Amino acid sequence: MRLVLAFAALFVLGLAGTGYVIATAPEQAAGPQTLELTAVDPPDDATITAFQNLSDGDRRLVSDALDANGSTRVDPDQRPNASYVRYEGSVYRLRVVVGDPAEDRTLAHLVAVVTGGAAAVVGAIGLVGALFRAWQRERESAR
Repeated sequence: MRLVLAFAALFVLGLAGTGYVIATAPEQAAGPQTLELTAVDPPDDATITAFQNLSDGDRRLVSDALDANGSTRVDPDQRPNASYVRYEGSVYRLRVVVGDPAEDRTLAHLVAVVTGGAAAVVGAIGLVGALFRAWQRERESAR
């Protein structure tokens, strides 16, 4: 009986932890975001936008990121439209990172979801197995 309770607790705690992390993900997405520029050799099918063809806001973001060694903070409503930008002969990939990279919140959320999910799966499998064994023993004793 203790084993059944342990597996049930593992299942419930795993689900609760995963649910909490998933429920708070939109809050994190609305929080700090960073625009990262990386010099790349773009794929052949990439759409590359010339710097001068960007909107005023996107040009400002790209300039700020280039001036700050390749990254700058952005608000959620400031996400650039382009994925690749050509600037002074180089092509840069633009990528928005959600969360604060310095605090590793994005990685922590991912680890929490994976760990909670794994705990829930182990708890569910153990619970089903323990209940099945109890059912088999009961059936054998009834014969």
